[in-house]
Amino acid sequence: MMEQVENKSYIKELFSLTSIYGISLFLNKIVSFFLLPIYTNYFQPEELGLYNLIQSFWLFIIIFYVYGLETSFLKFFIDGKADEEKTKIYSTTLILITTTSLIFSLILYNFSGYIAQLFSFNNTEKGIHLIKLISILLFFDAISRFPLLLLRAELKAKIYLFLTILTLFLNIVCNIVFIMLLHYNIESIFISYIISSLIPFIIGLIFTKKYLSFIIETDVIKSLLKFGNKFIYVGIFILIIDVSDRFFLKYFWDERVVGVYSTSYKLASVMNLIISAFKFTWTPYFLHISENPENKRIISNIFTYFIFAGSFLFLFFSFFIDSIVKTEIFGISFITESYRSGLSILPIILLSYFFSGLFANLNAAPFFTDKTKYIFWVCFIGFIINILLNTILIPLFKMYGAAYATLGAYFSMFLMIFLVSQKIYHIEYEWTKLIKIVIVVAMTYAAEYAYEVYSGSRPLYRLLIKLSLFSLSLIIISQLKVVAFSKINILFKRKN
Repeated sequence: MMEQVENKSYIKELFSLTSIYGISLFLNKIVSFFLLPIYTNYFQPEELGLYNLIQSFWLFIIIFYVYGLETSFLKFFIDGKADEEKTKIYSTTLILITTTSLIFSLILYNFSGYIAQLFSFNNTEKGIHLIKLISILLFFDAISRFPLLLLRAELKAKIYLFLTILTLFLNIVCNIVFIMLLHYNIESIFISYIISSLIPFIIGLIFTKKYLSFIIETDVIKSLLKFGNKFIYVGIFILIIDVSDRFFLKYFWDERVVGVYSTSYKLASVMNLIISAFKFTWTPYFLHISENPENKRIISNIFTYFIFAGSFLFLFFSFFIDSIVKTEIFGISFITESYRSGLSILPIILLSYFFSGLFANLNAAPFFTDKTKYIFWVCFIGFIINILLNTILIPLFKMYGAAYATLGAYFSMFLMIFLVSQKIYHIEYEWTKLIKIVIVVAMTYAAEYAYEVYSGSRPLYRLLIKLSLFSLSLIIISQLKVVAFSKINILFKRKN
């Protein structure tokens, strides 16, 4: 009985911590959403297109800056027994990442002209300037991650959240000052990121000073590199699926199209924030229940609730985000008229995020059976599918082609991992409930779409119809007893 109580207490603590980390992740990602009205009102689509291309380059290159050290550091630091051993691991990792990041950034800075020519930016001089800024940002981005990782390893979630909030605050304030008050150009965004990485890094060093020392152990370096190397590739495949469409749009069309498309992507990212919070919590949760004889039933139940929550999030954002972004407050709308041509691709992007969440949901089986190689191969095939679809669809359908390419990749990955998971770790899913959810959501979406196409009603009437349809679908689901609404929070936390 005592063991059972302790186990329940551990679960409660685990999910309390992961909820905080989920909030931290949410805050990290939502900053770009909050700043979108500033960007779209102060910058032209061509400028935001250039920014998004440089940002995509940053997100890709950072994988090589950290080269799997994040995962390997967490493992070895947590496994370390004494403070002396932990000090060696932290100090060695920090010195190693600082040295390699400095070398990478110097190379990037000196070759910024060649890189700008490679991307064929409309304004080469500005492209070179931004890449030089990115080389500085990448250095601070890489090294600032490790004090946060140590705090996460030590389960100091409140300090972790404090530093996240500080980063968010600094980023927003700097953007407001540089863009709205000083009227700087697009480089303001990257300068703000540099400042909001540097200051929390310094404070993070103060919080982790217990483990700071000028120690570097070659054996520790070898162990870190050997273990971390395998985690690079999956991250690369996923990142390419997420950002390669911008470069295809730039190649086949222009930076203006990239700016409009990327703005719509950021609007849809509100749903991705919720999906990401689930992913952040889900991995430690399913690893914890791997030895539980009831884990298949638990996973099946959570899958049903995820389908329900994801489907209705899709409906909600598809129905109402268009009205939200067109609303003017004090004469300022969320996005200006020049960006609204991309709003029609929102449902496609929302579905892409939904299937990426389903893919993550089904990753439990490969971990349980020690066959994580399947995750690698599924991601690799998804990457190939994405590149092929981008190449074929973007020249024909512009932004629609890019959105459908991402959706096709994530849907294929979901389907493949589902088939593999059922083969290696068969789970009886609640198919009757799942089919009911899909039918209700599909019919509701179809009804709203038909009304939009064939009706000439005023915006207020259209909004009321959407609210009525959304509410009716929830009532139908409730009457069908598909889910118990009081248990929706099982997706993000677990009570004992």
